Amino acid sequence: MKQKSICIPKILKNISYILAPIFLAILVISAISVIFVEKTDKSLVYANSYYDTQSFKKDYLNSIQRKFNFVSGKKFEGGFTDTQETNINGKTGTIYYNTSVEGNFVYLIINKKEGIATTNVGHTMQTDTINEIKQTLRVNTKYWNYANKEIDTNFSSLTMENIKYESTFATIDNSGEEFEIYTTLVNNLPYNDDFAKNEFLYNLIITTYKMAPVLIIVSLIALAICLALILRGIGKTKKEGEVYLNWFDKWKIEIVILIGIILIYFGFLLCSISIEIPVTMFLIIGILAGVLCIYLTLILMLETIVKRLKSDTLIKTTIAYSIFKGAKSVIDNRNIVTKLILFYGLFCILGFFFTARMFQTRQPFIYAIFLLALGFLSFWYLFSRLREFEKIRKALKSIYEGNINIQLNPNEQKGVLKELSIYIQDIAGGLSNAVNESLKSERLKTELITNVSHDIKTPLTSIINYVDLLKKEKMPNEKCTEYLMILDNKSQRLKRLTEDLVEASKASSGNIKLKMEKLDVVELVKQVSGEFEDKFKERKLEEIMTLPETPIMITADGRYLYRVLENIYSNAAKYAMENTRVYLDVVAQKKSVVIQMKNISQEKLNISADELMQRFVRGEASRNTEGSGLGLSIASSLTELQGGKFHIYLDGDLFKVTIGFEREF
Repeated sequence: MKQKSICIPKILKNISYILAPIFLAILVISAISVIFVEKTDKSLVYANSYYDTQSFKKDYLNSIQRKFNFVSGKKFEGGFTDTQETNINGKTGTIYYNTSVEGNFVYLIINKKEGIATTNVGHTMQTDTINEIKQTLRVNTKYWNYANKEIDTNFSSLTMENIKYESTFATIDNSGEEFEIYTTLVNNLPYNDDFAKNEFLYNLIITTYKMAPVLIIVSLIALAICLALILRGIGKTKKEGEVYLNWFDKWKIEIVILIGIILIYFGFLLCSISIEIPVTMFLIIGILAGVLCIYLTLILMLETIVKRLKSDTLIKTTIAYSIFKGAKSVIDNRNIVTKLILFYGLFCILGFFFTARMFQTRQPFIYAIFLLALGFLSFWYLFSRLREFEKIRKALKSIYEGNINIQLNPNEQKGVLKELSIYIQDIAGGLSNAVNESLKSERLKTELITNVSHDIKTPLTSIINYVDLLKKEKMPNEKCTEYLMILDNKSQRLKRLTEDLVEASKASSGNIKLKMEKLDVVELVKQVSGEFEDKFKERKLEEIMTLPETPIMITADGRYLYRVLENIYSNAAKYAMENTRVYLDVVAQKKSVVIQMKNISQEKLNISADELMQRFVRGEASRNTEGSGLGLSIASSLTELQGGKFHIYLDGDLFKVTIGFEREF
């Protein structure tokens, strides 16, 4: 099998497509981190973690304030999902469970005076009391608690000293000692809320800010290289200067741009929807899907635009160019167009006249009949021309399918369609004459080969018989014996050539009676292999066979299939390089069976596979071997007569033959 050569620019282009978005993302993130830190909040650089930033302090206090509203008699956001009566500050109170929205911020707020509490901890048998809820909150390591007007926290940014002047905390602190607030953040922030997003952004910004100068320079250089490789590799093929265009590259560029805009919009829409998803994993998947949709669309549009520019087809694939070509065609075919304008103009004038008169006269029925008649006549005229066109279409289809005996009468057509009919008839007649001449020539060649071979066979038989008689006589000297052996070899070779000529003639003309029956391919291959065992040993050829363990059945003529296998084995025995291996494989597939033989040629195969299949052609130019050059041609013809497929593949000095048949069960 011939190996495909590697197109290096195409491989580099594909690698660049993978690397370019990575470097672009690094560049954008680095630039944003620098701008954000320098222009917005330079204090981020001095914070030890996200929890030390002003942004975190503000978000956390706002979260406490929103949840504090309910117990202080204000609006309770989101409603509550369950309630539980319990002891609050020594009297019966109610816990309101609000688990409608999941998040990393978990709280318990108690109004001891009113005997109510609210929490977003789930209501279970282990969270029926205030103490049980507190115990649940202690599972998390980061917390902020407020009781008896004192703060207990491990957030350095939320200590009393840091927030006592904040208006949000002042609202809580002024409410008195009857309130207790217990809050915490879930370990590892598993939910996609503002805390998780902001921590991720903080870590990303700080990390990239420190390395931004190097990252920006490296990313710009890498992007420039990737862009150059992409532009060079787009449309590149193994043939120098050739640009590969696929079916999409032939679409109108306006349609391509419209589709691209729709897909890019869909990608942005998917990203915007995913941002609102609370689960981090699904958020990441959604954003990646949206970004991938946008990126692949941009690649598709870039590929098709660059390929059109390289092949000078960008302008030609626009709708404007098609309109221009259509207008030019109208001008070039002005005779047909003039008739169309006249007929259509007459139709419009008459139609307008009859319609106008129908509304102006007191007897509109008469003009309605005229209008109806005009429509019917126009339809009849178009329908009759369409039928004539359909006859021409069928005639062309018949010629395309190989049937040149068409029935097309130009006298039944009119105008341009009549001219087309005459042209089609002339083409069909020319094809018919060419086919008849080709068949006649092939038949004469076949008859000539058969007759000449038969005429040669009679005197050749006499020569062989007399040579056999001379071999039984005593020769006067060794020189005469040598001449006699040469004469014997040459006469036997001429006999084989004559027999091959007759067989090749019969095989190519199909003048063979086949006896089709079910055969076991594996068994037949083993028989042929056994006969050539000695010949292979003479040339030191090692046969490597790979055969199925079970019988593989096909329908063929056993005698002629044996001859096919015999020919390919004989070809290997004559032309394979000594001290090499010959591989014979029988590959059984679901619906077919393939017999393939591979070997290394003794001589250079400086011709194509098609040339090697022709008659009297051999792979070695010296023609010193005993072959006639007909073996492969005979094998191919016999295979095709039995319904099989015969192929030859050449790759350097590797010679490969495959024979395929339908499998029988």
